Amino acid sequence: MAFGPRMQLDVGELKIELAPLSKEVLGEFVSPGLQQASITKYLSSTTAPVLEDEHEWFEKMRLAENAITWGIYVRNGEQRVLIGNTSLTDITKGHTIQAVSGSMLFRKEYWGKGIASSIHKARTWYAFDQLGFTRVKSAVIHGNVASRKALEKSGYRLVYVERNTVFVDGQLRHQDNLECVNPGEVAWNLWWGGDVPAKDAVDARERTLDALKWVKENVTLL
Repeated sequence: MAFGPRMQLDVGELKIELAPLSKEVLGEFVSPGLQQASITKYLSSTTAPVLEDEHEWFEKMRLAENAITWGIYVRNGEQRVLIGNTSLTDITKGHTIQAVSGSMLFRKEYWGKGIASSIHKARTWYAFDQLGFTRVKSAVIHGNVASRKALEKSGYRLVYVERNTVFVDGQLRHQDNLECVNPGEVAWNLWWGGDVPAKDAVDARERTLDALKWVKENVTLL
């Protein structure tokens, strides 16, 4: 697995591409990226990485057998600017196929432009339509309101709250644990079995279906 294939999408006037990373761009993660506490405080990180750390992370991702990672780029003609990354990790295959999702935008000038929710939709589509995953999970630290909203737009819903998981800005914070279930009939029925899904699960399914429809109209898998 390791790195995912290229996908292109438009977010407003911005042209976004999901594509494999290379060692040449890793310095962008370090500065202006993950050496800023304002970027990492909701990533459960209290230290600032250096380039050597990113090289180790790159090799780990490159060789990963249970993870898929993309760099997030803004395209301007032939030029690309790296602004973050997104992943499907901890992929497990048993009676169902599941993974954990995550995203990070380290250039703050691109926050609040709808990029995160669009990336979630594209990644969800790839997980469900291209890989046949049954469920994708994610987690959000309390206070990270924008990330929670971005996930919900692509069909994630709250499953449970884990109390006092991290210490951020002088206080203990809880963690919201969310899930997005493949809305296709086979996967949906497999996941719920004989149980009747709660209303919030049914509502989340509708949001996921809308997200997948949006992807088919707005995302190009190259």
